[in-house]
Amino acid sequence: MPQNIKALSGSCVNIPCSFTLQLGFESFLTTSCKGIWRKGWPEVQVFDSSLTGTGRNIIQGNLTGNLQQKECTTILNDLTSYLNDYFSFRIECDNYLKYNFPELVTIYVEENPSKPTLSPATVNVMEGTSVSLICSAAAPCPSLPPTLTWTPTLSNSVEDLQVTPNRVITSILNFTASHVHHGEKISCTALYKRQAGKSDKSSKTDLTVAVLYPPRNTSLSVSPSGSVVEGSSVTLTCNSNANPAVKNYTWYKINGTDAVLLGSGESFTLDSKASDSGEYCCEALHALGTEKATVYSAPLNFATFCHISGFKHKDIKLYFFVKNQQQVGHNHEVERHLLYISNFFNKSKTEKLGRAKLFSPLKLILCSATFCCDYSCKSLGVCLYQFCTSRD
Repeated sequence: MPQNIKALSGSCVNIPCSFTLQLGFESFLTTSCKGIWRKGWPEVQVFDSSLTGTGRNIIQGNLTGNLQQKECTTILNDLTSYLNDYFSFRIECDNYLKYNFPELVTIYVEENPSKPTLSPATVNVMEGTSVSLICSAAAPCPSLPPTLTWTPTLSNSVEDLQVTPNRVITSILNFTASHVHHGEKISCTALYKRQAGKSDKSSKTDLTVAVLYPPRNTSLSVSPSGSVVEGSSVTLTCNSNANPAVKNYTWYKINGTDAVLLGSGESFTLDSKASDSGEYCCEALHALGTEKATVYSAPLNFATFCHISGFKHKDIKLYFFVKNQQQVGHNHEVERHLLYISNFFNKSKTEKLGRAKLFSPLKLILCSATFCCDYSCKSLGVCLYQFCTSRD
């Protein structure tokens, strides 16, 4: 018989029990024998197996063991905190066999169930590792064992095992660790149903999974995005997801099939020279591996306003230089630049561009979306779109 047993208020408890007798007394074990449980001091009789089903016991229950086989296992029902005490067993037969066994068992009746245990208590693994989490919960009442539930399940591989001889039920969650599991809180909840219509009780234990993994989802961002005026600064920033976090980044500029090393650091700043236009990429360096950002598919656009070629009646020709020949000819880019110019002109009543003055409001009209190069601009290594403006 165990020394201590925990039980849930409003539920039952199983008391494992067996005994031995002095030589010569075993012949007195007959069907007339009954088992009696007594509580505390003075010893108060709370259960008599011969009164089972009559309602005359202080604690209702059932002696499930076979006394003739020296088994005295008993289930006591609908426990309350009043029963927090030690208990002793007595056997009485219609003969000379009447004996108080000295062994004691203390029953702790709790209002809330104990938390389930998780094994291992922590998960800190490499990505790709197979993980098995074992959740164990006490099952003191044989007829109402708890139901164990995993949140989230992470996989379809959950094994529920039967109650062990020491009144514990277990469930095993199997999964393969992935970077998406890093920081995930996994919980095991034990739900206990109770007797006599009492409401269910539950308890929960959780742990946070830590997964070590190389860089993932490396990306490159540009600030400010879109076209910038030559001479202003542009900052490229590299971001990557890894555990431990990425601390080393390397920057390259793509020239055809070659990658020119520029420097290192999470960010890289350009001073917006014409020669800076092009494609860039970054590489996240990590002890567990490396990953390159997708090459920035929309290279930097360094824009410059050119001189006014002439002022004839209502038409003014405006040349807008784009030092990014790869995007020339795309209608959506033309429209974006046109909007940029329009916003620029509408900032104030008068805008100075070089030696010319334009008086707003000006209505910008796209003359042609066809790319053209002006001879005078070739020496600058830039190309242009031709726009027309007209005064209202």
